[in-house]
Amino acid sequence: MENTPAKKKLSRGKKAGIIAGAVLVLVIAAVLVYGFVLTRTGYWLLAKFTPDSPEQQMSYTSASDTVRQIAEEGFVLMQNNDGLLPLSGGPEKTKINLFGIRSIQMVYNGGGSAASDVTRCVRLEDALKGQNFELNGDLLNVYYNYFNTGKVSLAAAQAPSNGGASEFIAAPDSITIPELPASAFADTSLYSDGKTLMEHAREFSGTAVVVLSRSAGEHADLDVRDLQLTAEEIALLDSVCGSFDDVVLLLNCANTLEVGFVRDYPQIKSVLWVGFPGESGNLAAAAILSGAVNPSGRTADTWVTDNLSAPAANNFRQIQADGTWAADSFHYTNVPDNPEVSQILKAMGEDTTVRGYFNHYAEGIYVGYKYYETRHDTDPGYDYEADVVYPFGHGLSYTTFDKKIMAMNEENGVITVRVEVKNSGSMAGKDVIELYCTPPYTGTIEKSTVNLAAFKKTNLIQPGETEYYSLEIPVEDLASYDYKVNGCYVLEKGDYVLSLRSDSHTVVDENTWSLGRDIIYDDTHDGKRPSDRVTALNRFDQALGADDYLTRAWDPSGRAFTGPVEGDYTAPQSVLDALTWKNPTDAELGLTEMPALGVALDKPLMLADMVGVPKDDPRWDAFISQLTIDEMAALCTSGGYTIGGIERLGSPRLATPDGPTGMMANAWSGPIMGVDKSGVTYPTEVVLASSWNQDMAELMGATVGTEAQALGFSGWYAPGMNTHRTPFSGRNFEYYAEDGVLAGEIGGAVVKGATDKGVICYIKHFALNEREAENRQGLFTWSNEQAIREIYLKPFEIAVKKGGSLGVMSSFNYIGHEWAGGCEALLTQVLRSEWGFEGVVITDSNRYSYMYVDQMIYAGGDLSLDFMAAFKMPGGEDQKNRLLAAAENPDTKIGFALGLQRASKDILYAVSNTWNMQ
Repeated sequence: MENTPAKKKLSRGKKAGIIAGAVLVLVIAAVLVYGFVLTRTGYWLLAKFTPDSPEQQMSYTSASDTVRQIAEEGFVLMQNNDGLLPLSGGPEKTKINLFGIRSIQMVYNGGGSAASDVTRCVRLEDALKGQNFELNGDLLNVYYNYFNTGKVSLAAAQAPSNGGASEFIAAPDSITIPELPASAFADTSLYSDGKTLMEHAREFSGTAVVVLSRSAGEHADLDVRDLQLTAEEIALLDSVCGSFDDVVLLLNCANTLEVGFVRDYPQIKSVLWVGFPGESGNLAAAAILSGAVNPSGRTADTWVTDNLSAPAANNFRQIQADGTWAADSFHYTNVPDNPEVSQILKAMGEDTTVRGYFNHYAEGIYVGYKYYETRHDTDPGYDYEADVVYPFGHGLSYTTFDKKIMAMNEENGVITVRVEVKNSGSMAGKDVIELYCTPPYTGTIEKSTVNLAAFKKTNLIQPGETEYYSLEIPVEDLASYDYKVNGCYVLEKGDYVLSLRSDSHTVVDENTWSLGRDIIYDDTHDGKRPSDRVTALNRFDQALGADDYLTRAWDPSGRAFTGPVEGDYTAPQSVLDALTWKNPTDAELGLTEMPALGVALDKPLMLADMVGVPKDDPRWDAFISQLTIDEMAALCTSGGYTIGGIERLGSPRLATPDGPTGMMANAWSGPIMGVDKSGVTYPTEVVLASSWNQDMAELMGATVGTEAQALGFSGWYAPGMNTHRTPFSGRNFEYYAEDGVLAGEIGGAVVKGATDKGVICYIKHFALNEREAENRQGLFTWSNEQAIREIYLKPFEIAVKKGGSLGVMSSFNYIGHEWAGGCEALLTQVLRSEWGFEGVVITDSNRYSYMYVDQMIYAGGDLSLDFMAAFKMPGGEDQKNRLLAAAENPDTKIGFALGLQRASKDILYAVSNTWNMQ
């Protein structure tokens, strides 16, 4: 018998090596499973090393050209005394001095959901050089050095790279950044000849261009003082205007600055507003300054001397003596702290333990120009000129236009106004035709004396040429919402003056349409409005709050002027009850029959079979009946920058990025979608609105759609449709205007352009989302129904009815005592029943405890934007499990099965209309 050799024991080191290797293999396997199976973060990382495809390169080139066109028509020449602009007068280079730290570090975009890569954006200095301007190199070097090192030096320096508040989930730059100290301009030690920097600048050129900027972003509002000149900026203007007689002010901001200071500096002869210019917008700014482009933009907001002069400011947040907002402004004192804040949220810096805030829209319909113009027209003691510097709709050109109303007639419920426009100047240019309505006023229904009714951008008109345009105004659009007496839209009898204006304040011509009797748009009297599917009736009585809304009496003791009163800080029981949600039972809803689920059809229907099938076709019900409860629950909670796929039915997984200023895969959405590609940075929405050009807006939408196809995106969390209720919202840059007609027409055209390309546009944030502070901590918004419909829902209504939007994103806030994403009156009765919306409603980022996903289903919502589920984070299955629990509960299973089927149908109908399915 042979001796079996003894087994050699592994050394301790080898054992450790094997264990370490095994652990490493397991770790690698876990990373791969997480990155390529559970999530798509692996694909996102790989995409970082993938070059752009030819289609992506072509879409980028085309989009950059669209950006420039938008800027050329959207930048507004606010002031041009003595015809200072354009600056270029011949073939020789025109010398100019650039002042202001932001002249070499502009704000190209805002922060938050609109975040984008701004490193490719064209710099102002480069754009100006391309328009035959010669810049003061010494001045540039001083600014470059000061920005880079904090030192004042003439030494040659590199321009800083583009940056700013457009980085997502990063510490944003302050709203203003430190200016070059005024002492630097008087320093005699910089040059060997003993002259100062300012003296050398004056010798270089007699023209100064000063850039002033304000950044903005999600999560934070701007303080009052943020929109006033800083002490450093005053010192800058004092220095520049003390040395130059010809000063051009370039305003690089989306929120309206207090601009009364321009009256204090006669040297500031020209003011050009560029908003946030995006990728190539500075090319347009330079072209306007040189005269290569004739400006044609018009303001989308009223620019005033004091941003607190509008009554809406009194009920935005609580102002402190130093010009900042008080912490915990308008907080209900009796609302208990939230016991359900996740540790993940706290780790992310979002501790929403304190909850229960309120906003009372006490100004009613008198928002923006509707306040200033109506106050001017009805209050003899009001000093309009002291408040308003640049009215809504204001903008200058390098040429002049003569306009008049040629004819007006009404036929079949549509008023047609024929307008003649003549270029009476010496340069080709575009004009804007602005038609406003002054309705009869009896005091029964509040009405602004000035209401934008229709508008149109002209073609490029050559000097001496005349063109004719027809603008149509549906009669129903002149109706006001009567929430007190009839509870519907009403056209009161009387004279409706339709005025052609150069801005909201300046009348050019007018004509009158007369109505002999009241038209009451309800089922008892004259029936619904022609554009509605069902009659629009009072839906938001529960949101009324204190009914002392502003009227033309201009009562100084009302909340519109005083702000909240003591009793407002105690929440009623309805508010306390609204902090939690309990599902209604099937018995309470009268439901007794369970729908068919997981049906095996003789011939299975695939989603491809449903392309082009109308939503009310019975085949959709058959298709949806194939889905199981688990599939539907998974689908309805798959909305973290995606729409989940259902492979067995041929429904693809869709990538749906965020960003009103472009198709962007950012630090959140990129890893979830598995994509690292982004399109261009467009000028912010208020710049597009300032073009007053629906065709330009539709071009942007179509361009975004082309980018989406090239990048592999099928949805877009945009455009933002909220109202500039005040200048202070941190997200005003991603909303269009203070007026609902302008915002709706421009936003609706963007939606149409993108939807025609097969992209789901999630118009947001639906609705009354005009404040960032505490809006994720249970912000209860109170308003009368007239203001809700005429001011805040109007942009969304137009985008649905005219733009054909297939997506809506609900908002964080409450409307009255119902969370907007769980408000049946909003999502079902108005959006779907009245307006005829057929698409998908997604929540805003659903990570706050009051955003109940089951409440969403009952109310008419469809899809939860749950990034925790997308990242497979702890608690990521909570929302799906909550839906499954409700669907399995014997008391709620019928209602929930029906709700999940409805929501799944909404989602998949929208998916069937994307370019992926064509």
